[in-house]
Amino acid sequence: MALGKKIKYAYSIGHIFNDLCASMWFTYLLVYLQYVLQLDRGLSGFLLFLGQVADAVSTPLIAMQSDRGCTVGSYGRKKSWHLIGTICIILSFPFIFIVCWVCFGSLGQGYVLLIGIMICIFQFGWAAVQVSHLALIPDLTELEAERDELNILRYVFDVCSDMLVYLVAWMSFSKTRPIEEKSAIGPEDAGKFQTITITVMIVGSVFSVLFHVFTPERNGRWTAEEEREVLSTETVDEVRASTAGAEGEETSARPIGPLGLPDFRMHWRDWMNEPQFFKVMLLYANARLVANLANIYMPIFLQESVHARESMIALIPLSMSLSGVGASFLLKFMRKFIGKKACVVVGIVIGIVAATISALPWMPEWALYCLSVLWGVSGSLLVVLSLAFTSDIIGLRTESSSFVYGSLCFGDKIVNGLAVFLIQELTRTACLGPDCSNYYRHVMSLGIFIPLMLCFIAMCLISGERLGHTRRLAKAYKERDESSGSSASSDSSEILLATNTNLGYGTVTKV
Repeated sequence: MALGKKIKYAYSIGHIFNDLCASMWFTYLLVYLQYVLQLDRGLSGFLLFLGQVADAVSTPLIAMQSDRGCTVGSYGRKKSWHLIGTICIILSFPFIFIVCWVCFGSLGQGYVLLIGIMICIFQFGWAAVQVSHLALIPDLTELEAERDELNILRYVFDVCSDMLVYLVAWMSFSKTRPIEEKSAIGPEDAGKFQTITITVMIVGSVFSVLFHVFTPERNGRWTAEEEREVLSTETVDEVRASTAGAEGEETSARPIGPLGLPDFRMHWRDWMNEPQFFKVMLLYANARLVANLANIYMPIFLQESVHARESMIALIPLSMSLSGVGASFLLKFMRKFIGKKACVVVGIVIGIVAATISALPWMPEWALYCLSVLWGVSGSLLVVLSLAFTSDIIGLRTESSSFVYGSLCFGDKIVNGLAVFLIQELTRTACLGPDCSNYYRHVMSLGIFIPLMLCFIAMCLISGERLGHTRRLAKAYKERDESSGSSASSDSSEILLATNTNLGYGTVTKV
């Protein structure tokens, strides 16, 4: 049954609070820590790394608990974790970006410890919202086209959330200084970050309430009777056709729970033995790394390497978000003509062009906007498509979808955290004293070129795969066919009676 528009949009806005916070986290955390709080570059990188590790550790644990059916009251298991995560974000996020100067002066390094604790609480809540929201997609709809549409709508609202943050940042940073003036961020800009944070909290809370009110979820686990009922709704041929359609990129529906589908559950151990799972994880982690590094280091690149005016740290990320929205809508049409896998290659090529331009020693302001468009399009294509491939490998087995998304997010957070921590630590030796202009130019070029190449390697590994046709599924089909063959043989043997048996008319009819 197709989803209504109200449910689609209600679901899609359920991640806006996370997206708003993530935009602040990835784009402005290092700027805030290095230029407002005046913390050491290495310590700033460590705090971001700490948050990524806390997120990474929380993600798979929350995913497994979500799959086991932990609920709050009458809520479904995934919406329950979404609610818990939202509360954690509300309680912790303001302490990260709103400076308490009295506490900062009295506590000293203890204030940094307080920020670290709040970061861990925030990342736990962020992980709970992310995993539960992603895992709702396979439960909401059985159609592949609708799953892809939910992923696209989800990403569109993600980019719109980024746009809102950057618009508020642009208005804040342009309010007190002439637009022509070039100046660096400093402690006097703390009030501007406070304005952005309060806006994020209000808007995010409103959309989270709307999500919980209008998005349905089946309570608890599927019962055995419900599973048998779903198994009787379609045919095996439709399942095999949908699997083939996923490979050919043309089929619009993938029915779940068809007649004759082997009765098995995909547990986390099965995913750990599945090569497709790790190939998609490689693609997803590096797609996120490309998008996140571009967002994290673009403002610092503008400050350190380009020496752009203050308002540009909002305008350039805003341009990246706008181009990401355009790419998301364009992707729907690109898939029909060249397929999802070819679209990933297009995103990689655009990213390589952007990395090449970033290496130039000087560029005019208009070139910065062109560069932001390239990074926005590349990151948008790679992230949306990697999520679509994740839905493809889950396919019909939605009972462990939280674990799949949680594991992929675990790898993503660890990789991103280590990359940023390493980049920040290298400033101690790679920068010429306080001058890091050339270093951050290399980060935006060579530093992002490497994960782009890893995305290409992942696509080469995936290109020959039938996503969703897992080893466990093939084994279950084989066991079912063998069981059917044995049953047929047993049924045939029942009519081989002894030669001295007398059969009446009624007996033969019964047989």
